[in-house]
Amino acid sequence: MSSKFYITTPIFYANAKLHIGHSYTLVLADIVARYHRAQGEETFFLTGADEHGDKILRTAQAAGMSPQAFVDQNVAEFKELMVALEISNDFFVRTSDSVNHWPGALALWQGLVAAGDVRKGIYQGLYCVGCEAFITEKDLVDGKCALHNTLPEHIEEENYFFSLAKYGPELKRLIETGTLKITPASKAHEMLALIATSGKDGGLGDISISRPEREIPWGIPVPEDPSQLMYVWCDALSNYLSALGYGRADDEKFRTFASMGTI
Repeated sequence: MSSKFYITTPIFYANAKLHIGHSYTLVLADIVARYHRAQGEETFFLTGADEHGDKILRTAQAAGMSPQAFVDQNVAEFKELMVALEISNDFFVRTSDSVNHWPGALALWQGLVAAGDVRKGIYQGLYCVGCEAFITEKDLVDGKCALHNTLPEHIEEENYFFSLAKYGPELKRLIETGTLKITPASKAHEMLALIATSGKDGGLGDISISRPEREIPWGIPVPEDPSQLMYVWCDALSNYLSALGYGRADDEKFRTFASMGTI
C-alpha cells in the first residue's frame, strides 16, 4: 500500500479582495503537494473558502448584495488566482455548499452532542465583528480591539457551548508526551500555559459554538434547533473533514486519509 499525504491551506475568508497571503499559502502548499506526488505518495491537496459569519453578512449588505452572491463573486476571484498560479489542488471546499460541506459539519455537531460535550447557556461579553470572535477585556487597547482598532459590541445571548475545558488534562498529557506534536515549540508552550490557567480569565474554557439565527441569518442551522446557527468552530473548521467526505455516504477519501494522524 502506498503512503498517503494530506495537505491543506487555511480556507480563505471570502469577505474581501485577495492579498499576497493567499498566493503565499497556495504556492507553499502546492510545492509540498507536488513533491509528495513525485515521491509516489497518494496525495490530497485541499484549499477553499470560509463563507459564513457576521462580517460577510454585513459586508454583503453594504455592497447591496445577498451573502451568497457576494461570496460567489469573491470565490470566482480566488479561483482565477489559482489558475494563474497553476495551483494543483484536488478539491476546493466552500462552507456554503450544502451538498459537500454541510453533512460533515452536521455530523461533527451531532457527534459532540452524542458525547455529552454540548450544552446551552447564556453568553455575556464582548464581540469583535472584525475578528469574528468573542474577546475579553485583556484583548483591548484603550477599549478597542487591538487588531481592528474598533469598539467591540457587548452581547448577551443564548448560545450552545462546547465543553472544551474538561479536555484540558488529556490535551496536556498528549502535548507533554509528544503524542500531539505542535510546531514551533513556542506554540506548544503557549498551549500548555493556556491549559494551566483553565477556569481563569483568558485560560482554557468552554467555547461558544453557535449564534442566534435572528442575529446572523447566514450559516448552517443547528440540528434540531434552527433558531441557532453553527459558529466557526463547528462550521469552518470541519471543512478539513467534510472535504474528504466525512458525514456523507461517499466517504472513501475520509476513510483513506483520516487514519494518517497528521495533516
